[in-house]
Amino acid sequence: MKAFLLFSLIIVLLSSVVSAFQIFDPENIEWLEIEKFNETDIVNLQKRAYENQIKPLSFYKGVDISSIISLENSGVKFYNPLGQEQDLFQILANVGVNCIRVRIWNSPKNANGKTYGGGGNDLEVARAIGSRAARYGLSLFVNFHYSDFWADPSKQTIPKEWKNFDLDKRIFEIYRFTKGCLEWLLENGSIISMVQIGNETTSFMCGEKNMTNVMKMMSNGVKAVRDISKNIVVALHFTNPNKADTMLWYASQLASARVDYDVFATSYYPYWHGTLDNLKGVLNKIANQYGKKVLIAEYSYPYTNAALTDDRCHYELISSSTSNIQLRYPVSIDGQIQSIRDIYKTIKEIKNGIGAFYWEPAWIAPKARNDAERKQIWEKYGSGWASTPAAEYDSDVDRYQTGGTTWDNQAVFTQNGKPLDSLYALGEITAAEAIAKFNNGNNNGNNNGNNNGNNNGNNNGNNNGNNNNNNDECFSIKLGYPCCQGNTVYYIDNDGQWGFENNNWCGMKNNINQNASENCTGKLQGYQCCLTCNVVTTDADGRWGIENGNWCGIKNSC
Repeated sequence: MKAFLLFSLIIVLLSSVVSAFQIFDPENIEWLEIEKFNETDIVNLQKRAYENQIKPLSFYKGVDISSIISLENSGVKFYNPLGQEQDLFQILANVGVNCIRVRIWNSPKNANGKTYGGGGNDLEVARAIGSRAARYGLSLFVNFHYSDFWADPSKQTIPKEWKNFDLDKRIFEIYRFTKGCLEWLLENGSIISMVQIGNETTSFMCGEKNMTNVMKMMSNGVKAVRDISKNIVVALHFTNPNKADTMLWYASQLASARVDYDVFATSYYPYWHGTLDNLKGVLNKIANQYGKKVLIAEYSYPYTNAALTDDRCHYELISSSTSNIQLRYPVSIDGQIQSIRDIYKTIKEIKNGIGAFYWEPAWIAPKARNDAERKQIWEKYGSGWASTPAAEYDSDVDRYQTGGTTWDNQAVFTQNGKPLDSLYALGEITAAEAIAKFNNGNNNGNNNGNNNGNNNGNNNGNNNGNNNNNNDECFSIKLGYPCCQGNTVYYIDNDGQWGFENNNWCGMKNNINQNASENCTGKLQGYQCCLTCNVVTTDADGRWGIENGNWCGIKNSC
């Protein structure tokens, strides 16, 4: 009898345990008890359809501003033609730039988390740049270096985490890293036009010099892009177009290996890489013989011999005193403008020419009381060419002498962040047209909010004076997704930007997201606060909700 009672008790306890686990079973629709549930399987939330965010362009008027996050962290500010401080992405979009190139390094920091510098461009920095760009309708040209720091013709250092991998494992990791990064960028709202597999891979790639193996690496990177979307343009990037035979040989090797790519891209710096006539001849041959699109992936030109900072220090790499270069234009603002115009003109004259990207046009020095303080800023935020910790990975760091941008005098902004007239050449407009455009933006309420003649420019209580703010409350409108309405959102991604309602992804409105620092039930016990007030499932007393398949505390302010 005792044995029977004990057996019965065990059965009851096991049943209770099973029932308890069923309560939290995300595959069981009934456990939710959501009256408003739209019957979309939770599995469908794992991935959005990305095609609305894949937007190739017919012609690229692009810039590479990969250093921007580190610059802003260092206190650098930028101003529009009216002298108003403004988001650099908005300034660029307003002058006609249509695409942002961003480099991605695998892990640009040491074991203690100290940045290597150069912008510290890991995936998280690329995500931040991609999200910012998308808000102003700017697409991304994603540039994979497959290294932890600078990759160029002189070095293609294997990432630290890959250094003990054999060749096959490295080739596989290129696929996995490429695909994973692109998925993360798209999940966080980036618009992607084009992806570059390797950076200036004229000599070798990811530590590999054998050409057959390099082609395998490239092919695996390309496959990762194609597996994300067939509509993303894939570029391969080389340099030294002044060595025409080398460029043509590389194009022939790609054809022989049947590497599946769309764009043959090259760097072209006028002071290093010969004449534009030579460039035109080389790229025309590649376009005609192999049917590929061609692109200038990097270019720039100095406007002054010394970009002076407030404490009269200056940093530059290329100037009239630099040896072994040929300056093909005056070192002046006019010379810089003419170089930009000539490059656009040349690429348009080449068969299948699709554009050009100015390299780091906003990489200026942070403000500081003296040069020593500025170097501390470069070290802390990684806004210089290289930081001291990079020396353990890159032997060239001593040559860079760490710190310094070495690019200030090739920017299209002054050391104080004010635009030069060469900025407008990037968008193929004049200074007068740019000023008129920014003035028109103010009149339309973008800055002052004057909409219906109200004294303070507010309309229906909105701070920015827009009629109804339908298009400005969330960034997803520009990506082809609606704004979330808030009362039926039952899934929100990790950064709180995207929600899911009515069988579709939507952008979270600014007024839906609550302050993450607010208190809520269960916060002290380690539970997350619910991201919205309108959580569909709540408990009897209304203090607990279920969001993203987990219990969360309703915020006290709700």
